Amino acid sequence: MERNYKLPKEGGLEPGADPADIIRKFEKIYTNIYENEASGAMYVAREIAGCIREKQSAGEMCVLGMTTGKSPVGLFRALVELHKKEGLSFHNVVIFSLDEFFPISPKELQSRNYSMHESLLDHIDIKPENIHIPDGTLPQDKVETFCRDYEALIEQYDGIDLMVLGTGVQGQIGFNEPGDCFITATHVADLHESTIRANSRFFES
Repeated sequence: MERNYKLPKEGGLEPGADPADIIRKFEKIYTNIYENEASGAMYVAREIAGCIREKQSAGEMCVLGMTTGKSPVGLFRALVELHKKEGLSFHNVVIFSLDEFFPISPKELQSRNYSMHESLLDHIDIKPENIHIPDGTLPQDKVETFCRDYEALIEQYDGIDLMVLGTGVQGQIGFNEPGDCFITATHVADLHESTIRANSRFFES
């Protein structure tokens, strides 16, 4: 495929350049681009492993925030590989899951709880008491209190050391819909129709 994107100066395009040139010139966040998902996932996995080992050497807990769903499956696979082949230990790791559908049972295949255990947690040596995932089985009137307690628990660990987030096709970040008032604390998010459609593939109806 011919690449013909570059802005050597304001105005005009220069043929034969990599699109990354544009991204790195005008974006404030440095962006790495990889040939395939596996290489990108392993890069992120090694960044996480570095954070874990740094905390281990200091005798501290490493607090990770993890997104769920389809996006991080390759990352989870890479982390499991580092655990099994390179001895990466998760004994000092605390995981806070980003999200969960509501209402839903953790035994249902579509549950974020179920998928995270199946893809990652059941294959590493993390302590069960260090796993925190939003509860999709609560009565509606208990959800707000749970969110406050979830946030307070994160604060007890002095916040999250490294957060892995997913982005949606409409610009969602961690299920926060574009145009919504941005809320940093744990909360219930009303999903837009486009997000519901994107996630409907996980459900029968």
